[in-house]
Amino acid sequence: MAYHVPCVGADKEAIAARIRARGLHSILLCAPENVYYTSGLPAVQGSGNPILFALKNQLPPCVSIGADGRTTLLCWVGATLGFTFDVDDVRSFFNYSSALDELQDFLAALPPGARVGVESTCPLYMTAKLADLSVEITIVDDLLLEARLVKNEAEIALLRQAAAIVEETVSAIRAVVRPGISRLWLIREAKRLMLARGADGIGHTTIAFGASNPEIAFDEILAADQLVTLDLGAVVAGYVSDNRRLLYTGSVPESLRALHTTMCDIVGQVGQALRPGVPFADLYALAADLYAAHNLPPFFINAGHSIGLQTEEAWISFDSPHSVRPGMILNIELYSAYEDGSNIGDEETFLVTDADVVRLTLTDSSIQGV
Repeated sequence: MAYHVPCVGADKEAIAARIRARGLHSILLCAPENVYYTSGLPAVQGSGNPILFALKNQLPPCVSIGADGRTTLLCWVGATLGFTFDVDDVRSFFNYSSALDELQDFLAALPPGARVGVESTCPLYMTAKLADLSVEITIVDDLLLEARLVKNEAEIALLRQAAAIVEETVSAIRAVVRPGISRLWLIREAKRLMLARGADGIGHTTIAFGASNPEIAFDEILAADQLVTLDLGAVVAGYVSDNRRLLYTGSVPESLRALHTTMCDIVGQVGQALRPGVPFADLYALAADLYAAHNLPPFFINAGHSIGLQTEEAWISFDSPHSVRPGMILNIELYSAYEDGSNIGDEETFLVTDADVVRLTLTDSSIQGV
């Protein structure tokens, strides 16, 4: 008997309604996150066996959704053996060449002049085939993003679990952080701890000692009286958490603690403003006003972001077209420069409901001495 692979996220009836509202015949999706979101095919890292992500250069999957809601998955034949998916049709191929042949055969059924939506990252091989058919192409990134920004209960549960894994990992890390350890060792330990606590993959391990740049891992040794920044993301069934906590190897300077307390307060106030209907741009403006009220120079290009199948789906920026809706999971993330050049701030995860804002990151946000 075939095992059914569920599609956790997408409301395909709602997506089809958006397709019709745009006057589109259909949409073609190639981004791994959107393929996974609309079909259940584990095309992203941290969604079961990541081999389909690893082989996407040779075996590129895609999904078509029509204005009538009919969904077709095109994927490697090896992924279909013994499995069914939440789609109406599966068309398979066995290598890159046959993938292009199968795609061309599928697209040949498009009516002349059809309007087809694609992602801005749509590969050239697909746009070239659409152009050969005299199909009108339009970008639909916002259509998929609008759908993905609002999470259902299953998605919320996965993001809760991913957030809890990071918080448990940070608590465990406190017991091993001490002067003399290597940053590369700590990065590996953070990864090990997240996987041991149930993560299916690693989103990120952005770890810094003092004012060092955390974006690229390199070997350095932790000193006494030094700040340790732990910005970690765990992946559970493709859904990614994002959380930051600070440690200090010694007695925390009062000036450092005071700035961090202020930033935590600002993050908390912006978080409590996450009410349905509030424009993202207004949240950005609120953060700017709070900085000014504390005589802090503006130090941000966004006040946070949505999380889901990507660590940062949509920024809370001054020019954002989005507004808060129930079911959104948003990270408020704000920093200010400390005298040593380090970025001091806080990042918390909030779930928006019809009537309330629920903070999903539950551990103490204050700087912890080790």
